[in-house]
This record gives sequence, structure tokens and C-alpha cells, in this order.
Amino acid sequence: MIRRTTSLALSAKTNDRIKVAILGSGMSGCSAAATLLDSPNNNFDISVYEGGRGIGGRMSTRRVTDESGNQLYQFDHGCQYISTPKTECFRKELEKWKERGWMKPWKGTFATVSAASTSSSDIELSIEEPSLDGKEKYVGYPAMNTVCENLLLQTKSEQTINVVTGKQARAVAVHSEEKTGQSPWQLYHKDELLGSYDWLVVTDRNSAQELRPDLADANINMEFKQVNEHVESVKSCTTMIAFDEPLPLPFDGLTFDYNSNKAVMREEFKSLGWAARDSSKPGRSGNNEILECWVLQSNPEEALRLLELDELQGATLPQIREKIREQMVNDFIDCIPTLMAKSGCDDSKQVSTLKIVDSMGHRWGAAFPSFIKQELFKEMECQVFPEQQFVACGDYFGTYAARVEGAFLSGRAAANEVLKCVGR
Repeated sequence: MIRRTTSLALSAKTNDRIKVAILGSGMSGCSAAATLLDSPNNNFDISVYEGGRGIGGRMSTRRVTDESGNQLYQFDHGCQYISTPKTECFRKELEKWKERGWMKPWKGTFATVSAASTSSSDIELSIEEPSLDGKEKYVGYPAMNTVCENLLLQTKSEQTINVVTGKQARAVAVHSEEKTGQSPWQLYHKDELLGSYDWLVVTDRNSAQELRPDLADANINMEFKQVNEHVESVKSCTTMIAFDEPLPLPFDGLTFDYNSNKAVMREEFKSLGWAARDSSKPGRSGNNEILECWVLQSNPEEALRLLELDELQGATLPQIREKIREQMVNDFIDCIPTLMAKSGCDDSKQVSTLKIVDSMGHRWGAAFPSFIKQELFKEMECQVFPEQQFVACGDYFGTYAARVEGAFLSGRAAANEVLKCVGR
């Protein structure tokens, strides 16, 4: 697993190595770190700071353990799969991950449920024919965040990437008159000095917000801070459920097509936008082959509707998660008879006998980027400010925004900009 350490702060540069701090351990941050580590004549000391408990960002995996720390089951509660690569660069990278055993194809059965008319009696469920549509679905093995973890665990010429989790890093720009013999960036967790760095790479678009503490003292170029005038964050709700036995449904992934008829779909399926039998992914059964794990994700409109309920205004995060869990579990259980009937399943099994062993709700505050002016970001894969030795990257840059591929390409581009600026 990932080493969790704390960097020692340096008041001044003691050698000619270049220290790079990367904020965020999602795909773009991991891609940037791995690209720097793999560069010719590697002369970088790389540190990745992750405020969450684990590596992966929106490619995270939720693991449930017993009192002894043994894993019972897990959920990919963020990114569900990586689809067919759009670029040759990412296809080659994905092939490397497959060869190394970090990723495998998800050979499940997939379906779409839609409303054929304005009547709820005209709900249709269509099963995709496997391998005929040309769509590829890949997942990390044995968990979605395995790819990110392995990218950060790589070693080259005895050099490794320092990874710090569970600490919200705050970047402070060193004033120009103080820079003599000193790196331009200092990172803190509360009052603890984490380290001094020559370059800062930021992977979260929300870091540009005025109220965010991570860059409040960074004196960043206003061009980066204006990102929030052009990109909004789409919220999403997720619920993880472990059943005591397999559900009588003939698919492993189900898309709820609200574009077919929003009113009917909302009436029938309410908060649901996607449902996946997480246990059907390769390597997911682990030590427990009896339980069946499902992941439910909302569609954007219903997530907003749920989160704007009067009862959740001013609520704590645990209260919000509990409401998400309650709502989405009920919506899923309620629609199982309809899904069974529309898929031609034997309805002799009573849904009321289903036993839920565990369930958890989760709110993604920034699940996807939504663009007001996407053309401003489409032509650039990252944003670099050489004088400040600062680079921004993430899934909102480039042609393939909001995709794992876009995040990977953006992180790689950010690392290449650093290499270009330092002449390596």
C-alpha cells in the first residue's frame, strides 16, 4: 500500500535537486508525478499531498474491514470504469497498465432503462449485446484506485514518490525579498510546515475558489482564479449497498436514461442515474464471495434536487450522507420489481426478503466539470505560470474533459511543462 509520511521542512535549498509538490492524488496528480519520475536524468524530489484518507480522488475505492483490519468487501464509489481510449497516447498507457496487472476488462452485462412514452407502463429495458457495440470498459484490478496507487509506488533509480495522505496542504508563496537561496513555495497543514518546494502542481479546479484555504496565501495569477467564472462543479450522490445474496437482476451495470422522458423516469426511478453490481468486476469478491455489493449513483439534476432539500440546509456532512443513503436505498429497492418484470425475470422471489448487510451514502461535491465557456480550456491541456513556478491541471482541461483519459493527459502535460521550464 501507499507509504504515509510527512516531509521534513527545508528552510533553504541544500542541493541541485528540484522539489515538486503536487496537490491531489487523482489521476491527473498521479500522471504528473509518474511523468516526472520517469523523465530522463531524473533530478526531482516529488511529494504528493492528499487530503483524503486514501489515494485516487474520484477513482477512489471504499474498503470495509473487520475489527482486525481484514477487508470484508469494497466499493468503487467514484469512477465506475474507463471507456474506450480516444487517443493513441492513452491507449498505449492503458496497455501498459493491463500488462502490469493493474487493470482488467469488465466483461459484465450492461443495460439501459428508458421511458418509451409519457406512460409509466411503457418503461423499456434493453440489454446490450456483448462485444457488438465496440465499447470497452476497463477497471482497476483489484480495485479502481489500484492504478493511481501503483503509479505513485513506482521506483526509478532508487527514487520514489513521497505520498502524504490525510493532511489538507495549504500553499504559501514566499515573498520575493525572502527567496534568496530558498524555494518559492512552502506547504503547511494547519501550523505544521510540511516542506519547501520549487514547483507547485494543483489538480483541483475548486482550489481557485476564494474561500478555499489551500491557495488562500498563494498569491496565484488571477488568470487561474478566474477558472470559476468558466467552469462549474456538478455534484453527485452515491450509495453503496452490500446484500446478503445476489439480486435477481440479469445485468451488472444499468443506465437510467432520463433523456427519454424526464417526468416518467423521475416518477419511476427518482434519484437513480446508474446502478452497478460492483461484485461483478474482476477481483472484487475478495475474502467474501457471499455478499453482493452494488453502487448507486444519481443523475446530476436529481442530486441537486436531493441536496437542496430544506431539511439538508445547514446539515452536517454525516447528516447529508445519511439522507443520501436513505433516499437512494429506498429508490433502488422500490424499482427492483419493475426492473425484474421488464427484464423477464422470475418474479417469484419477493423483494421484501432481501437483506441489506451494510449501506453508506456519499456526496461528491465536484464530481464532474460543467463548462460555461469550454472553448477556453479545450485547446490547452494544462495552465502554466513559469514566473510563479505553478501549474494547474485536471479533468477540466483538453478535448477529453470529464474523463479519466482527459485527467491523465492533463497531468502528463503539466509535468512536461515543468520539464520544459527547468530545461530537463
